[in-house]
Amino acid sequence: MTGARIFRLALRDSLPVLMGYTTMGFVAGVLLAAKGNVTLAPLWAFLSSTLWVTGTMSIAGVPHIAAHISAAAFALMTLAVNFRYAFYGFSMLGRWKDVPFLRKCYLILMLTDENYALEAASPLKDPKAHLRYCTYLSALNHSYWIVGVTSGAVAVALLGMVVDPDAIRNWTNGMEFAMLALFLVIFTDQMRGFCRRGK
Repeated sequence: MTGARIFRLALRDSLPVLMGYTTMGFVAGVLLAAKGNVTLAPLWAFLSSTLWVTGTMSIAGVPHIAAHISAAAFALMTLAVNFRYAFYGFSMLGRWKDVPFLRKCYLILMLTDENYALEAASPLKDPKAHLRYCTYLSALNHSYWIVGVTSGAVAVALLGMVVDPDAIRNWTNGMEFAMLALFLVIFTDQMRGFCRRGK
C-alpha cells in the first residue's frame, strides 16, 4: 500500500477524533485563558497542547495552574491521572521494537484512548504500513488537539479586548463538565452498540 493511501486511511479514521479533539480542546483553551491566571494565554495554550495531549488534565488542571503549584507537583498529578496510557505503550512496544528512539517516544506520547483504539483496530498487517499509519494518525490527531486548545485561548484573548475578564470568567462557569458530558456520551454510545450486538 502506498504512503498516500495509508495517509488517506489515517485521515478517514481520524475524522471522528477531529470532532472530539477540536471541541474539547477549544473548551480547554477557553478555560486556560479565562481561569488559568497566566499571561500570554494563547502561547501557553499552544505550548501545552504541543507537549501533552490529555483532555482530563487540560481541563481539570486549570485550577492548579491558576494556583501556581510547582511543576513537580503538576507533573506527578498528570502522571497519576494518565497512568493508564503506560499500559497502552507496553502493548505496542513489540510492534515498534525497531523504530528509532525519538519516533517511538512520540508514538507512545500520542497513545491516547482514541489513538490506541484506532491503532489496535488497524486492518494493516504489514509492519511498515502499520507504523506509517500510526505515525500519520498520531500527527493528525495531535494537530487537531493543538488547533482546538490554541483557538479556544485566542478566542478568549480577543474577547478580553472588548469584554471585562471577570465577565468572561463567569460565562465559563460550568464548562469543566464538558469532559464528563463527553464521557457520558461515549459510554452511552458504547452501551447501545453492545446491546445491538447482543440481540
